[in-house]
Amino acid sequence: MLAIAMATSQERQRTNLGRLKKIMDEIESTTNDSDLIAELNELLNKQYPLSLKWHMVIFKSEIARSLGYLEEIRKEEVKATGGRQKQRKESKGELKEVYYNSSEIPGAFKLDYSIVYDAETNQYKWLKCSTPRNTRAKVFTIPISMIGDGKLQWGEEMKQKWGEDSIGQRELVERAVNN
Repeated sequence: MLAIAMATSQERQRTNLGRLKKIMDEIESTTNDSDLIAELNELLNKQYPLSLKWHMVIFKSEIARSLGYLEEIRKEEVKATGGRQKQRKESKGELKEVYYNSSEIPGAFKLDYSIVYDAETNQYKWLKCSTPRNTRAKVFTIPISMIGDGKLQWGEEMKQKWGEDSIGQRELVERAVNN
């Protein structure tokens, strides 16, 4: 009986993660996304016991960041369709390609930068994005890259942004000791 319940739970988790991935792909390709975002938030509240807790924390954080970015894109889409698109004021100085503190980035240009982990200097930095700020394409790149075969995983995109998964490795060791 326990094996059947566990298999059902694993299948349900695999199905929910697959649906999350599909929803994120659909949101990137449509402007009619309110129902999709509601379903995304509903699926995020479900349990994913096969995934490490640390991976779930980061996954939810990345989705929240992506949804915040998406909200800014939606605002720009509304402005563009309203016909009164407001131009950003250009920065007084030259914009840099790399910043090490987000407070140094001029406010109107913050969405043009994304945070990444630099393993050589062992610190985070803000890099200028090559993707236009008002595009939905690849808004969910990092969360989508975390969805593996039935559980969340730490992929190359995650290593580039967050560095090595030392916390996840410790959690795996703790799970092995406790089981």
